[in-house]
Amino acid sequence: MPEPQSFPLGRLRWPVQIVQRGQAGDPNTTGVLETLIPIRTVRADVQPVGALTFWGTAGGNEQVDTPVTHRIYMRWQNSLPNAYAITRSTTLDDGTTRTEVFRVRRIKEIDGRKRFVIVECEEEKNS
Repeated sequence: MPEPQSFPLGRLRWPVQIVQRGQAGDPNTTGVLETLIPIRTVRADVQPVGALTFWGTAGGNEQVDTPVTHRIYMRWQNSLPNAYAITRSTTLDDGTTRTEVFRVRRIKEIDGRKRFVIVECEEEKNS
């Protein structure tokens, strides 16, 4: 999908949470416990990337080191480091909640005006 030059606000329909990863030693084992510390809740548009973008079969768009599975469009964020993640929780028809965790890979400004950004992410968990 080409990057839009203007971005309609109506597309920002999903409430997502920007979270910071916290790690601490597990007192019961030798492992590490990871916690997600909420930073802020924002509205966003979450879009999966197409197969050509993901697999890079055309145009030399190969993803070598950091795969991107989703693009998340949101209002400008001053700082969104790779240590952060974005979570989206959705209530399903049967009443259960599905939570998706996206690892931030790259952030791109839309139209050079510091109004909106595209956050390229990799889906880590879907539970």
